[in-house]
Formats: sequence, C-alpha cells, structure tokens
Amino acid sequence: GMAEQETMKIQLSVKASKLQNVAGTFKGTSDPFAILTILANNRGAKPELVGKTEVIKNSLNPDWTATFTVDYELGTPMNVLVKVCDEVKKGENISMGSAVF
Repeated sequence: GMAEQETMKIQLSVKASKLQNVAGTFKGTSDPFAILTILANNRGAKPELVGKTEVIKNSLNPDWTATFTVDYELGTPMNVLVKVCDEVKKGENISMGSAVF
C-alpha cells in the first residue's frame, strides 16, 4: 500500500511592516487585515482558504493576533498566500500587497 504521510498541525500567525498607506489623502491611515490561502501544490487541487485576521485600525505595521491551525504533510511543499487589504467601510477593500511563503 501507500506509505502513510506524516501530518502535523502547524500554527500560522502573520504580521506586516512598513505597509504602504493606501487610505488616500486626508483619510488617515489604512485599516489592514490579512487573508490566508493555501495554494494548490498539485494539478487539479483547489486553493484552500485558511481564514481572515481581524482588522487593525490605523496601522502600517499590523501584528495580528489571529492564529490559524493547518495540517502540514511532512515533505510536501506548502505555499501560503497572504493578502493584505485595507478595510474600506464604503466601497471596495483596497489591496495593500501580498506575499507567498
């Protein structure tokens, strides 16, 4: 039979620094939150949404308290996409950048 992959649970938490303020002139500072997605690492697999952090008001160096527990298969590459957005009360949230790790 197939060898059992060893799976462990890992905890992810995120912070960002030196974000660009995208709030716009005279609108104060951005209110960032992050969205974590595990990217598919084999064909035909779908990206899996891990979750969303809380919004931190008026910050360009947010250190979110939210932690996310994900299953990690040893020896399997796992890429997590972190998208940071500025929460906009009226209208579209504004992207503040993203990173993959």
